[in-house]
Amino acid sequence: MHYLPDTVPEEAVDAIRPAFGRSDDQEPEVWIERCRNDLAQLWRLNDCWLITEVRETKKGRAVHLLFIAGIYEPDIVDEANAWARSLGCVRSYFTGRPGWVPKRPDYKLRTITMDKEL
Repeated sequence: MHYLPDTVPEEAVDAIRPAFGRSDDQEPEVWIERCRNDLAQLWRLNDCWLITEVRETKKGRAVHLLFIAGIYEPDIVDEANAWARSLGCVRSYFTGRPGWVPKRPDYKLRTITMDKEL
């Protein structure tokens, strides 16, 4: 289910919060507010939650799958991609941990992020 901006439920902040556990600079409240302001999109399929954002890239319009939490449902990504395709998106991409590689073999690994505590 794709929530329209005026239908984003209050429970969304706590439901998506686990997706922000490894982020040093992002908070769920900010992204849920972006969904309510129609700057990002909130999705739910059973106990799986997803936040996406449509972006203009060098290669054309793309949907960025930003944060996903809950019990993973592959169909939620397919649903978001179909919606994005209907808006003229030509690509779908996400940034995440290496554990996603086997879950989404239809995506190719392009970059990695490494960090070190100083």
